[in-house]
Formats: sequence, C-alpha cells, structure tokens
Amino acid sequence: MAMKHLLHAAAIAFVLPGSAMAQTVCDMGGAAPVPVLETAKASFLSGDFETFARTTTRLMPQGPAAFGEGTSQLMGLFPDGFESCQTVAQRRDVGGMVQEVSTFNIAGQSSPMSLYLLAMPVRGEMQISLITFNTRMGAVLEELR
Repeated sequence: MAMKHLLHAAAIAFVLPGSAMAQTVCDMGGAAPVPVLETAKASFLSGDFETFARTTTRLMPQGPAAFGEGTSQLMGLFPDGFESCQTVAQRRDVGGMVQEVSTFNIAGQSSPMSLYLLAMPVRGEMQISLITFNTRMGAVLEELR
C-alpha cells in the first residue's frame, strides 16, 4: 500500500451547515470538543471522504477539486474508513483559533493516519481554514503552531 502518496496539505475554509454534532467522535483525552472539528472528523472516520471534501471546501473557488487526487486515494485505500480515532493534541489561542491533531486507526496496521485541523472564528462562526492528513505523523505535526 503506497501511503506515502497520501500527503496532502491544503488551505481550506468552510462554513458548516447549521446543525453541528453534539458529541465527540474521537476520544478527546480531556480536551473540549469544537463542533466544527467534530463534524469534519466524523466524515473522515466513517470513510465518507466525498462528504469530507465537499464540507471542507464550501468557500474554496475550486470546491472539492482542492483535494486533487487525495479524495480518490483515500477512498481506494480506506473504503470503510477507520477503526477508531483519538485527538492527541489540541491548542487554543487567544482570539479563538483552535488546532487539533487526531489519529485514525487503520485496520491491520500499527501506524495511524494523522489529521490536522485548524479552526478559527470568521464572521462570528468557527470555520476550518487549514487541513493536513498523512500517515507520517511528522508531516502533520509540522502544521501545529
């Protein structure tokens, strides 16, 4: 499985539909959930990568095409999504920016898929503005500031 080709980093802004998730999808390790991030993680966990791409590219001029081949690669490699997930880092900054790194457990593999999400208030709503995913944790941690 050529997972090294999954490196994909894109600046992505989006507005979630009015109904945000009320519960967490990943073990939060004591961190407080952020609804917009929980919604994104739920799509990623379930393997609904098309919805994940559509949801996270609502304000991007190129829409889901911003992911390039990343969506089809994920669908091919993880058609049923992931076994489980955990949020391993969360940083909150004055002004409202929130960064999270979550890991998604891959069936039959010891190393997980890592996902970085950055959300910040835009026009009074929390919106995701940056996302990175990769099977190499180091590539994802490079985004954490």
